[in-house]
Amino acid sequence: MKSLDEQIKELRNSFPSVASISTDSNKLFKEKYGSDKPGGEKKFDGNFIPGLIYSADYLTKSQPSKNHPFIDRKPLFLFVKSDRYLNGEILVSLDLGIIPPDFRGEIISKIWEQFSPLISENAKSISSQPILDLYNSLRIILNGTGWQNSLTGFKREYVGNIKVVDYSDWVRIPYLSDFKIEGQSIPSIYNDYRSKLNV
Repeated sequence: MKSLDEQIKELRNSFPSVASISTDSNKLFKEKYGSDKPGGEKKFDGNFIPGLIYSADYLTKSQPSKNHPFIDRKPLFLFVKSDRYLNGEILVSLDLGIIPPDFRGEIISKIWEQFSPLISENAKSISSQPILDLYNSLRIILNGTGWQNSLTGFKREYVGNIKVVDYSDWVRIPYLSDFKIEGQSIPSIYNDYRSKLNV
């Protein structure tokens, strides 16, 4: 596959402005990964693979609160690992929608660059191989990006309408802006993310 930098250049050359890329990318994701849409080339088989990006509905009945000021109802997330809680499963993930666009682009670019051989192999195959020990790898390659601020534990029982995001669509993710986040405003979430970078 082409490097992500090459894909970004091609995308930018295909549109007159960043705003038009954002509009087109929001439309593409809604039409392809929406709740009632078919999804990408690879279909979700019930197993979350570390290193893949997923789109899903988060069907929890919980509401935003003082301790949890927002809830992402339609998360787009990079799955990292699975943990247990009580009798359930937690999907430890990077919630990409709560990362400011510039840092979102940097994070995706670094992951693509580091794991490009595996990404290329997975793109050619029906099945996907996981990125082993992904959490500890991210601690090294994403140093300084604030990625830990996006770490979220989604309760598996509330995650539905799951779609695997095609690698060919990763280049669009930094330009997305149409997120279904309830509670705290997205600009405020981005400000909080940035404020923690130097802590």
